[in-house]
Amino acid sequence: MAIAVIAKIPSKEAYESINEKLSGSNRPTESPEGNIIHTAGEGPNGFCVVDVWESREAFETFMNDQIMPAMQETGMEMQEGTQPEIIELVTVLVNEQARV
Repeated sequence: MAIAVIAKIPSKEAYESINEKLSGSNRPTESPEGNIIHTAGEGPNGFCVVDVWESREAFETFMNDQIMPAMQETGMEMQEGTQPEIIELVTVLVNEQARV
């Protein structure tokens, strides 16, 4: 089942630092396996990522195999109370022309 993941990130700079570790660029260069949609931006409550994943397992694999090691390399830690919110989805529509 597809899921939405809403994750608060400490800052835009922290987001860019993780991307540097993952792809050599401060922005993602390609979607990881199992990711359907990736978005990130500044909102009224700080910087966050909103993603759609094919499954919880795909998201957890990405977190455990890529994000957590990149965070450790940069000296970042998950802040208490900032676990991502996960929502099981019943509908996902994607406009292939949507780009920012």
